[in-house]
Amino acid sequence: MAPFASRFQSTSRSERWSLANAVAVLLAAAGSLWLRTFGPLLLVGTVMLGLLVVAKRARWTPEGSFGVANSVTAFRIGLLLLLPPAASAGPAALIALSLLILALDGLDGWLARRYGLTSEFGAFLDKETDALFLLLLCGLAAFRGVLPPWILGAGLLRYGFVVGLFLLPSPQKTESRSSMARYVYGCMVVALLVSFLPYPALYRPLVAVATAALLVSFGRSLWRIVAPQRALGEP
Repeated sequence: MAPFASRFQSTSRSERWSLANAVAVLLAAAGSLWLRTFGPLLLVGTVMLGLLVVAKRARWTPEGSFGVANSVTAFRIGLLLLLPPAASAGPAALIALSLLILALDGLDGWLARRYGLTSEFGAFLDKETDALFLLLLCGLAAFRGVLPPWILGAGLLRYGFVVGLFLLPSPQKTESRSSMARYVYGCMVVALLVSFLPYPALYRPLVAVATAALLVSFGRSLWRIVAPQRALGEP
């Protein structure tokens, strides 16, 4: 327990928030499965992102302002709240909204780099919004019976990964997002969206392949963090 407490204290506020967020979302997922409702995932996920905004106030960007890039990310979070009604309206509405969220994901990063607004807060807000978006799509697919309940596990991979990093002795508690990880994430989103169409012969293999790629991507990220410690002979 003492080594874990020491590692926890040595992390940044954003990294500690990331652990709290992962635990909260995992508990919310358990609650959603127990209650057989999508609500806890959406509520806990968005509230935790709001807490990150509050916790990192005045450190949102290098100059302290919230910035246009983070505003785009915040707009994406707002759009996540529209996913359930869009799903109720039909596949076309859900797919259109999801593609808009996916397109804005590329815009906020470009704006941050273009105007020198990159920050630790922005990086965490962006990738955790991505993670919640993927989880919500998995939740919608699972609770609406579009895909088997195991698909929720694919959406929870990110959160389990974060908890795993804190349990490992490695000093690194967050991953660097690679181009491959971004492509896999995009492919997983598209595969999930296709699953809302009435073509199971098409979407079932797509979802299976995309989920396998997601597992490989997280495994690769974990190995890139753990391997240097093994090379140094650390436990």
